[in-house]
Amino acid sequence: MSFPDRQPLVHNGVLYPHFVTMENLEAMKTFQTRDDDIVIVSFPKTGTNWTLEIVTQILQAAGRSPAKSDDHIIGKLEFLYPENPLPSYVLLEDAPSPRVILTHLKPGTAPPGIANPRGKEKILVVMRNPKDAAVSFYHFSLKITNLDANQRPWPKFCEDFLSGKEVHGSFFDHVLSWWEKRDDPHFIFLKYEDMKKDIASEVKRIATFLEADLDAATIAGIAEKCTFEGMKATLDNSRYGDRRVMARKGIVGDWKNHFTDEQNQAFDALYEEKLKGTGLDFEFE
Repeated sequence: MSFPDRQPLVHNGVLYPHFVTMENLEAMKTFQTRDDDIVIVSFPKTGTNWTLEIVTQILQAAGRSPAKSDDHIIGKLEFLYPENPLPSYVLLEDAPSPRVILTHLKPGTAPPGIANPRGKEKILVVMRNPKDAAVSFYHFSLKITNLDANQRPWPKFCEDFLSGKEVHGSFFDHVLSWWEKRDDPHFIFLKYEDMKKDIASEVKRIATFLEADLDAATIAGIAEKCTFEGMKATLDNSRYGDRRVMARKGIVGDWKNHFTDEQNQAFDALYEEKLKGTGLDFEFE
């Protein structure tokens, strides 16, 4: 699942995966959103597919989506997948409403209707503590590139993740750029750790945001389907390779099994430097 003849793109200091081309990024400037678009924004490995499953289940329960599988799912907005004949943004032009759009872009690169919505678009920003996100991203990168830990050692990945040299750039710059939108009613902010702690409450919160009037029994049923165990089969059977290798442990605190004391101190120092005074914080266990 790769484009071996394509060099990774670096744009505005951000390294992008092979799935992203300059043509795709340029197309974001003119991509047209619809009033009923639902957009899931995230840094990689922070809960994108989990949130997608919740949103899909809510739409189905509310009678707003006929889809019964991931056939309706089109990959990340800015990607060109080997599985698809055209870039995702082109495929989305003909997709039925309501579209559920996924992106890892920051506001400065995302389409105007996502970065600064003026209609009725709903933007869900998903976040996760950066230590677990780094560990999950590391294991994902091994699977997606068919490398082992000797070929791609954790210490080097951790160093690059901290310095923003990994794919998709700096975690902190990404989350903070979206966090600036927190007072805009088009946006809701979700945290992986909150979903792990009380999935039913988060399902209810998302349903309310999407203006889906669902009773308590339906909310409970969706919550049960959207546990890590309930979702793993869905992801394993996805037609998209980057979804099939998503589910690993699905826990909070796995970073403790990977971080050295030195790496932990470096993360904590950067966390304090970047997030102090922003009102944004995370739970690490």
